[in-house]
Amino acid sequence: MRITNNTITSQSLSGLQANMAALLKVSQQVSSGNRLTAASDDPTAATQIMSASGSLRAIDQYSANVTQANSRVSAEDTALQQISDLLSRAKELGIAQSGSTATADTRTTANAEVQQIFQQIVSIGNTKFGDEYLFGGQTSTTPPFAATGSGATLSYTTTNPQGQRSVAIGAGQTIAAGHDGSQVLLSSGVLDAVKSLSESLDPSGPAYGQSGISSALTSLDTAFQNVQSLVGEVGGTANRLTVTQQNLDAYKTNVTTLKSNLSDTDLESAITEMTSRQTAYQGAMLATSKVMGLTLTDYLK
Repeated sequence: MRITNNTITSQSLSGLQANMAALLKVSQQVSSGNRLTAASDDPTAATQIMSASGSLRAIDQYSANVTQANSRVSAEDTALQQISDLLSRAKELGIAQSGSTATADTRTTANAEVQQIFQQIVSIGNTKFGDEYLFGGQTSTTPPFAATGSGATLSYTTTNPQGQRSVAIGAGQTIAAGHDGSQVLLSSGVLDAVKSLSESLDPSGPAYGQSGISSALTSLDTAFQNVQSLVGEVGGTANRLTVTQQNLDAYKTNVTTLKSNLSDTDLESAITEMTSRQTAYQGAMLATSKVMGLTLTDYLK
């Protein structure tokens, strides 16, 4: 095999470039903190890193959904507690006016407060949550309830709001974040119970008197128990959301650690390698300069 000066020069330059490329790569790892400077460095790891990044984005979205659902559940819990307090006050008024000492005047006075309670419950039914009505169901941009009339004609209108809001809290997992207005005020019997009490306290109404009050008190007890059942369900949802958030946090930590192990460089090892590469590059440059500087005349002197 014939070895020429061009062959020596070409091989020397090729070796020098290889050393330079290796030094550049490890220098980039040290400066960027990333083990991979290109997907081709480790295709398997690169694929796993992309998968981990996608998982982290999904986890962040699920966490945002859980936070939103928690806020909604908290708002409903507050509303249900207020309704419970109003029902308790309505019952107190009814009991006070069911005895033999009650008169038309005392019942009329009590009825004025009962009608205010009715108006307050309707207002709670129209609670806003952001730009939506908390109990609006699928028609969340329309007020679900409205009080109508007064005195013996006290009543209400409703859009019959139905449809619980479900949110994704994990892969293939959803949760109903609260109840709709039909469940809270209609199916529970809340509005009808307070309306019945008002009618039983109105001297001009057909249900006026002790019998009507007794029937209304029974309805109030049933409505109160129904609301307490909803409160229990809300508490269960809140607990599930808390556990879900804890699981998401733990999962995020694991995925973040995996991604870091795959993508982050070991600085101590990388710096050691960079020092070794620098030494090798400097040695290659020295050797190349000497080889490329030799000519036939150096041996003919």
